[in-house]
Amino acid sequence: MNILIAYASKSGTTKEAAEMLAKLLTNHTVTLADLEKTTPVPGDFDYIVLGGPIRMGKAHKALRSYLVGFDEALCKIPHTLFLCCSIPHQFEHYLECTFSDELRESAEDALYFGGELNPSKQRGFDKLIVRMIRNSIEQSAEEDEDAVIPGLLPEHIRMLADRLRLK
Repeated sequence: MNILIAYASKSGTTKEAAEMLAKLLTNHTVTLADLEKTTPVPGDFDYIVLGGPIRMGKAHKALRSYLVGFDEALCKIPHTLFLCCSIPHQFEHYLECTFSDELRESAEDALYFGGELNPSKQRGFDKLIVRMIRNSIEQSAEEDEDAVIPGLLPEHIRMLADRLRLK
């Protein structure tokens, strides 16, 4: 099967997730496409995995642009959607804000791949904000044992890879 993994990435977390998935799909032909650098045509593929990061409550601009151009075509091809974000309880909300109703309804799955709050991957004002959020979580962890610094979720990526390997 010819699979497209199309993603946009700001700090590298989504790229890392996409590359991890691609490495696990050894029994398929996989095209990894950074949407900031290329605009793959959905009709060239048998299956599409599409996603990106959420920052400040919005999807990456390159992902949003790709969806404007190809939303209808994407609905006609088997696909899975994914998002990387550091606020897991907002995942469903972010899905609704990012992907059209038609694209979500036609998706085989929509997955949360996790997210990072790593100040070293940020620049400028973003670095300050990420550091503040991370410090806040660390402080609340002293009182609330359920407070956890978010990270990438390789088990979610492996779960999708296992499903796709069976196709």
